[in-house]
Amino acid sequence: MKLLEVFKASAIGKLTVPAFTGAASAGTWAGNLMVGAQRTARHPMAEGAMLLAGAQYAAAAIGLVTSVVSARILGPNDFGLSAVVVSYPMLLGALVGVKSGSVTTRYMAAFRERRTDDMLESICLLGYVVDIFVSLLAFVLVASTAEWVAAAFFHAPQAAPLMVAFAAAFPVWSLYGTSSAILVSFEKFGWVAGLQILDQGLGAVLVIGLIAAGFGVPGAVLGAAAGHFLIGVISLFAASSVFHRERSTHWWRGSITRLKPLRKEITSLFGWNYLVVTWSGLIGQVPLMVLAHLRGTEAAGFYRLATSIVAVGSYLETSMGKVAYPVLSARWCSGSRTQLRQALRRWTLRAGLPVGMLVLFTIPFYPILVPLLFGAHYAPMSAGVQIMMAGAAVSAMFFWLNSFYYASANLSFWTFGYALQSIFVVGLAWIFVQRWGFSGMASLVAFGKIAFTLAMIGVFNRLGPNRPTDKASAS
Repeated sequence: MKLLEVFKASAIGKLTVPAFTGAASAGTWAGNLMVGAQRTARHPMAEGAMLLAGAQYAAAAIGLVTSVVSARILGPNDFGLSAVVVSYPMLLGALVGVKSGSVTTRYMAAFRERRTDDMLESICLLGYVVDIFVSLLAFVLVASTAEWVAAAFFHAPQAAPLMVAFAAAFPVWSLYGTSSAILVSFEKFGWVAGLQILDQGLGAVLVIGLIAAGFGVPGAVLGAAAGHFLIGVISLFAASSVFHRERSTHWWRGSITRLKPLRKEITSLFGWNYLVVTWSGLIGQVPLMVLAHLRGTEAAGFYRLATSIVAVGSYLETSMGKVAYPVLSARWCSGSRTQLRQALRRWTLRAGLPVGMLVLFTIPFYPILVPLLFGAHYAPMSAGVQIMMAGAAVSAMFFWLNSFYYASANLSFWTFGYALQSIFVVGLAWIFVQRWGFSGMASLVAFGKIAFTLAMIGVFNRLGPNRPTDKASAS
């Protein structure tokens, strides 16, 4: 049985969305809307999505408090230096990483549905093995090159040992990815939500505690590394316990050779996912590194804080996208693709546009909020935050876009578009930073995000309702 057939036979595959016609009366439309909303709210997937969204906001609040306290105690230069120390290991981690959970989750869910425990054990084992291998590779690369990069690129040779120490937590931290995939596949959303909050909570306690104790930049870096180590261990224990309770066996009893019939399919998905992770790593870390090299650690700290603020502002978008994803998958697999396109246009007008306007509404307040939260030394970054939030507002209008490309299995288009955005931003970063510093980098990132979003909308409009999807991803 193909995975798509398993999906159609599952509870998710049977999920439907009420259709609204122009001939319906206002009362009937309102009644249908109320019934549909009640059914959706009671559906386990909707409850899980709301739980995860709430946990994401709670974790974001903890992360924001950590950034505020750290930025105030360390000051712009030292806070920027701590961001620089972390950026290089994270870049190498993204270049070699694959985030296997994005691929293995779909197989775990299917094998669990079919109760094929031998295959379920094997796909879990594959996820852990791949993650540990690439994280070890990343650590070796950081340890081999940190001294040269710290001295030649960042002009901060004292940062090299901290880079190596931070990367040393990668192998254990990598356990978190597959552990989360197991918990999601087993529909243990409460565990996933708890781990999200605990992840940020551990980091906050360790980082703030070490900084407050007077350890400065080393305390910030080592505290973050220790938090990553602990969440890796805790998540592994949680996932293994859940797996054993439900299946009365252990995932480590699996054998990767059992997955041989799916080797080509899994390899293809890993390949596409690797490209997405790589490009997202480049666009996430290279701008900060260029700012640190050309404009110093203060500018790098500004960019780090700005991206954190924009991430918090985008959580409503990402939460709505998660809720939309199972609905889009069900509609696409059922063949109702023309109606799906019409529904997406309604979603944009009725949900995306108000969310985008809400993000735009916050923009005038950042010159007041930034100095108030982080201190007067951070006031110069306010304009850059405003520019980047404008890009986030456009993206929020089309909150369903990422979910659509994954649900429709058009990963090749999404990956290609993401690659073009990354090449555009990374390729021009040096020029923009040289001329305009942090504000130039913020403008470049915002323009790249807007251009990428509009381009993907253009591709969406050209995708016919009966267009075949990527073979590997649709099977």
